[in-house]
Amino acid sequence: MADANPLTKEIRILASELGARLFRQNTGMAWIGKARRIARHQSVPVGPGDVIIKSARPFHAGLKGMSDLGGWMPVEITPEMVGKTVAVYTQVEVKTTDKPSPEQLHWIEMVRDAGGIADVVRNLDGLRRMLTSGAQIQDR
Repeated sequence: MADANPLTKEIRILASELGARLFRQNTGMAWIGKARRIARHQSVPVGPGDVIIKSARPFHAGLKGMSDLGGWMPVEITPEMVGKTVAVYTQVEVKTTDKPSPEQLHWIEMVRDAGGIADVVRNLDGLRRMLTSGAQIQDR
């Protein structure tokens, strides 16, 4: 799996320049509980900087398939629709070389079906196309 972090940063910058606001959406599982930082070696097999979590329990963040970036794109509604600008839910799945999972594709489909803007983006041109052509209210 290729590192998408540099592209993700560039995408967030360009999205802001194009008027969108995108935020990192972390998904996955971590452990939470009572943390205690170990300052010196003790009789348990830990080293300096290790963290012991007492009463540990899993913490699940995000939803399975949720895109890497989420936020909104401002879209001006036509005069027939009151002439206001609305924030349209926007999701960007950042990929460099690997393929999106079936869950990620399903997430994108659900967002689109609900009237949002969503797609897999592999480069800045893809983001530009997505935000400029996708940022139009369509009859559904």
